[in-house]
Amino acid sequence: MHRGLLRACQPPLRRCSPVGLFARRLSTVATRPLSTLLVEEEHARDEPPSSHEPLSSSLELPHSSHVHGHGRKLCSMGTGEVVHILAWQAKDEGSIPDFERRVQGIARKLHDMEAGVSDVRVCHPRCGEATFVITVVSSFESQRFESQIAPQIAHALRDVSLAGTPTFRRAGTLMPQAHSLSSLLAQLQKQVGGSSHAEHDIAGVKNEIGKWFPRREEYEQYIHWDEHNPEKYTRNLIFSSEKMEVLLMCWPAHVRSAIHCHGQSSCWVASVEGQVHEVQYQMPTMDRKFRDLMNGSSTPGAVGRCGPLKVSNVVALGLPDSPMDSYANNDIGVHRLENRTDLPAITLHVYAPPLHKMSIYREAGDYSIASVGKVTYMSEGGNRTGRWGKDTDPDGIIDVEKWNSE
Repeated sequence: MHRGLLRACQPPLRRCSPVGLFARRLSTVATRPLSTLLVEEEHARDEPPSSHEPLSSSLELPHSSHVHGHGRKLCSMGTGEVVHILAWQAKDEGSIPDFERRVQGIARKLHDMEAGVSDVRVCHPRCGEATFVITVVSSFESQRFESQIAPQIAHALRDVSLAGTPTFRRAGTLMPQAHSLSSLLAQLQKQVGGSSHAEHDIAGVKNEIGKWFPRREEYEQYIHWDEHNPEKYTRNLIFSSEKMEVLLMCWPAHVRSAIHCHGQSSCWVASVEGQVHEVQYQMPTMDRKFRDLMNGSSTPGAVGRCGPLKVSNVVALGLPDSPMDSYANNDIGVHRLENRTDLPAITLHVYAPPLHKMSIYREAGDYSIASVGKVTYMSEGGNRTGRWGKDTDPDGIIDVEKWNSE
């Protein structure tokens, strides 16, 4: 209950249990309408409308219409706040003075509301017109506003307003400031720089990526699957510069990447379609052979050994009520991505600086195998590169036979 609105009729909190207090508040709303707090006219002694009676059958409560092909809702990316707009007009010139006085009283009480309310605005276009704009913090509070507060506003204005109902009303979830793919790329070019993940505004970039609302028509040209092997995931380059590269990766059902590191690069990952899991591992200890190779030219295809790989965290991306994006670098550890579902999935990856080669790891019981992989793209800018063949390994493994025999 909005304590600012009905402060005069609330019972002492110390005498009520939470359940009893809520029940008594509902009872109070039913017996003391807003009109009795605002005007002391004879008509205010009438019974208010039922607390369950909607103000108008034309009201459209927040719903899930902002849904694209991947099932994500644009409104779900925002704060969850719901805006209610109620516009009223005096029924005739003779009613304007009384209408104005009641609107003034209603506005004062609305501005006093605190519980469940994040913002209140009252617009006064001209005498005899008023528009109330009330923002509540959740859909639950929205239902409470509709069942408890809006009927009282209607009761207070019903005999001085045109037709006794709002001339306009609408309710909806606040739309977030969402990126298109092009605006996201433009923002990333401004924000991402440096030669190492230590120079990056990790949280700031992650926040911008989280603002992207994927629309399939924007990224469909970058979706490519391996026709030779439907069990391979593919790497598809969207954008590349000296500072960063942006890829779209396509994951068939039940496919996973190799465990890999990112050198000095940052790796931001966002779910675009479907669901994936990121499995993070502690950075393993390398043997001297591989460490020497890494300190030297780190030639692609080099193979060595390292200690056991220990899982440090598992993050689900794209599931209901789960994060949509994640971040990794070598200080955090190494990781792999897995599509554990029966459906394909698509992810967006931002590497800064670009990731041309990486160390990859294979679990082998009590020890693990490490190698240097060379990154290959199936497509660049939406066009097939011609460098991705039936023998191409998406993880960048150069010598597969040696990799498997170690």
